[in-house]
Amino acid sequence: MPRAARFIEPNGFYHIISRALNDTWIFRDYADFAHIIKLAHTAKEKYPIRLFHYVIMNTHFHFVLQTSSHTVLSEHIAYLKWHYAMWMRKKYNWKGPLWRERYKSLPIENEDYLFACGMYIEYNPVRAGICAHPKDYPYSSYRKYHLGSVDSLTNDYEVNIHINPSSPLDYQSRLAKNLFSRAPAIGSIIFVNTFKHPLNGCPKK
Repeated sequence: MPRAARFIEPNGFYHIISRALNDTWIFRDYADFAHIIKLAHTAKEKYPIRLFHYVIMNTHFHFVLQTSSHTVLSEHIAYLKWHYAMWMRKKYNWKGPLWRERYKSLPIENEDYLFACGMYIEYNPVRAGICAHPKDYPYSSYRKYHLGSVDSLTNDYEVNIHINPSSPLDYQSRLAKNLFSRAPAIGSIIFVNTFKHPLNGCPKK
């Protein structure tokens, strides 16, 4: 059966999720994380998107972004994933496909959901048992919003988007429950227990 066409609204905001095939650890050490971040910079130059939040885990990544069109977003993600696959083949002698076939694109309808979704993905390392606090995880945008760190990969919010970076996400709120129900690819209990990071604390640079 042919796949349904993916609808991406021009200038729309989306939560993008892309996973490795069979939840394989494809980001294994500092060099791997550094390389995917470098590729993300290049992808933004070639196929510009506005990236507001991100987190890169061992088996997958999340982006919260705005894109001008379906074509730009598809080419951006394709560039990122293809070039990282080449890195894996060269470094680890990887054979066969690396990624699940398609990325997920979950639409974000309003400003509150936009920033809350960003906070949600930045807390992913905590939920996965990698860190006690998201500030300790170096491969996310959390530090930009909560510690004032410079993050050249991300874009600033427009002036008319009102955010409160000092407010944590209330996991019992209606918004948080909506985030959990709409983004199951962030990780089930089985996934977290199976692929928990083997080191104590977060990976260090």
